[in-house]
Amino acid sequence: MNVFILGLKVKDEPLEDDGTVNVNAVALPSSDKKTTTRISLVQKADHYVGKLLKELKEDETFLAIGPTKSDPDGTLKMQPILIVRKDNWDDLLAVNLFLATGGLGPKAEETQLGDFTVTNRSIAWREEEQETTWMKLSCWNELSGQLAELPPGTPTIAVGRVSTSEKEEKKFINYGVDKIVYLPRTQRSTPKKAADPEKGRVSTAALGSLDFSL
Repeated sequence: MNVFILGLKVKDEPLEDDGTVNVNAVALPSSDKKTTTRISLVQKADHYVGKLLKELKEDETFLAIGPTKSDPDGTLKMQPILIVRKDNWDDLLAVNLFLATGGLGPKAEETQLGDFTVTNRSIAWREEEQETTWMKLSCWNELSGQLAELPPGTPTIAVGRVSTSEKEEKKFINYGVDKIVYLPRTQRSTPKKAADPEKGRVSTAALGSLDFSL
């Protein structure tokens, strides 16, 4: 999973087909390069970002943020979560995106809430000789089941949005996950006990065995 922030220039007028909008663009700066990086942006036509895509004009420059993947023909395909033009520049100030990497903490039970399921589970990372950083991820429905089943210490990358909730006069920071990837472990031996449920800790050895090179 990759989330890119790209300055782009519209190559062709937007096309709408079967409820989706497609815009062909090139990455900036492109004037002094022999080979430009081509970007294909795709979003639902009735989505807020899709409506912005439809308004783009040929040769217009803009900023795009979103997950991407590469096509065999050398084009990057993006489903933008934010489009920033000159007339909506303030939207950039409303960016709400976190990217967390680390090892999963102790297992957590999946909870049924009406027609939905949710799992709240901690992820931890620690730089050498520094205090462990903890975040509690919230995954819903299909992602919820995956998060609940994986063993402690599983290397994880999560992307989502931050919000605040209040319960019994206490405020909580929520990390709602939109996309999540679980990575294979390295060749180094994995500790027998990657997490200590009693102390709520992921062992230093488990954290040290994570490899996030992509």
